[in-house]
This record gives sequence, structure tokens and C-alpha cells, in this order.
Amino acid sequence: MTAQFLFVSILLLLVCAAALTLWLDARQRRMDRRLEAALPVSQGDIETSIRRLETKSRAAFLYDLASYRPEIPYAWHPAYVLLVGALAAAAVFYANRFFGYSAPLVFVVAAIVALMVVRGMFRWQQRRYANLLFQQLPDTVQLVTSTVRSGLPVQEGFRTIARDMPEPTAGQFKIVCNELALGRAPAEAVENVYRRTQVTEYAIFAVTLAVQLKSGGNLSETLQTLGETVRQRVALAARAKALAAEVIFSSRALSVAPLLVGGLMYAISPTLVDMLFTDPLGNKLLAYAIVSVLVGHFVIRWIIRKETAL
Repeated sequence: MTAQFLFVSILLLLVCAAALTLWLDARQRRMDRRLEAALPVSQGDIETSIRRLETKSRAAFLYDLASYRPEIPYAWHPAYVLLVGALAAAAVFYANRFFGYSAPLVFVVAAIVALMVVRGMFRWQQRRYANLLFQQLPDTVQLVTSTVRSGLPVQEGFRTIARDMPEPTAGQFKIVCNELALGRAPAEAVENVYRRTQVTEYAIFAVTLAVQLKSGGNLSETLQTLGETVRQRVALAARAKALAAEVIFSSRALSVAPLLVGGLMYAISPTLVDMLFTDPLGNKLLAYAIVSVLVGHFVIRWIIRKETAL
């Protein structure tokens, strides 16, 4: 009873913390919009106080633990992700009502499950964000190439990208334009896009700009070659995913098959399946089966992602 009361209290505190975070975030966004209307050029990167640097260093471990990167705009607010992690931990405690394991073991398993869910959701959003940037990069390079060929500087091409390209490329190049307004070199500003998003092609783009702007030469031809190379890499990545679609479908089918077979067995003979929930040995076998299916699913996904990466 005490363990259940403690768990419910922790869950309520997490929900309250998530609601408070969302309220504060909405308030901060309203203030940011007002400041942006009053000051079109952001001055946040000019100076950083020592206290803020210490706070960032203290939070770095928690960010790494949760695989959270604050420089990326997430589709899901972090408070929602934490709430989903808390719900996953609650599901573990609810499932333990059938298994009857000890409270300390359940707390450890719930914490591990919540951490894995939070890390998985953050990484999923990061991969989705980076994939969109990667797919839009050929059009981005082509737009810069057209701007340079018309006789305009590279900075004007970046402004055109921030104005005309869809998200998330437009948002990243708005940051690039703000950095250029503060006096940063174009190659360094593009390199910062790579540091924020970890899209390798932006590092290649930054190196190309740095070499051509320092050594001289025909920048438009170099950017044209880079655009063709990036377009080929995007097509190759799409082809690799298409070839791996059958394996992905097979892995998902293998993950769903135990549920279908278990439901069919319960429909035929409910007493056989009830032993998994009522008998202690059946509880262990059921827990082992669930963990095995999950581990196999994630291992297959990891192998597919590793083999299809460029």
C-alpha cells in the first residue's frame, strides 16, 4: 500500500510539473514574440553570463542521459515526452499487479523503461528533423547556386532560403542570417547548422564555402557540383530505405505475431493463457517473452538503420 501511494504521489508530481512547464513555456514564447517584434535582430549570442554557463554544464549530464538537445525545435514539447515516460512507468507498475514482483525491482524496471521511452522519443524526433533537413538540402544548395550565378553574394542566398524555403530549413537559416548580422563568416554560420543538427552534408557545405571564399575561383560551379552530389546521396538514401522496406515489414510482423498468437490461444483455450498471469513460473515466462520481443525488435531496427546509413 505504501509503495502504491508513493508511486501515485510521484506520478501526480510529474503531471503537475509538466503542466507548469507548459504554462511557463507558453509565457516565455509570448515574451519572445514581443521581443522579436521590438528587436528584429537577436542579441542573445553576444554575451553569455558565467552563471548561465555553469547552469548549462550542470544540465549537460541530464541532457545526455535523456538524449535531449535544446538547440533543436522538437515537434513534441519536452514536457509531453516526460509525461509519456511517466505513463510508461505507470504501465510497468500496473502490469506488476499481475506478476507480483518485489517493489524495489519494479521501481528499477520502471525507471529504466521511462528512461528508454524518453530517449527513444527524443531520438526519433531528432532523426525526423535531420531527415527533413537532408531531403531539403539539394534545393537549398541549388537556391544558393542560382543566387551566386546572378551576381549576388552568398549572404543574399541565405536570406532567400530563410524567406522562401519550407521548415525546418527556413528556421535554421533564419539563425544563420542572425549570425551573419552579428559579423560571423558564412562558412562558420553554416558549420553551426551542422553542429546543431548533426547533418553531415552541412559540414561538407561549410567546408566548400570556406575553401572557395578564401582561395577564390568559380563558386557557382563548385556549388553546382555539390548540389548534384547531395542530390545523388538523397536518392541513394531513399533507394536504401526502399530496399529495406521488406525487412522492416518482417520485423514489425515478428513483433506483432506473439500478440496475435496469444489472442488466438486465449480464444481457443483461456485456461492455458491464464497460467501466464496466475502462476509464478508463468509470470516469469511472460516477462521473459515480452523482454525478448522488445529486444529483438530494437536490435533489428538498429541493424537496419546502421546498414542503410550513408
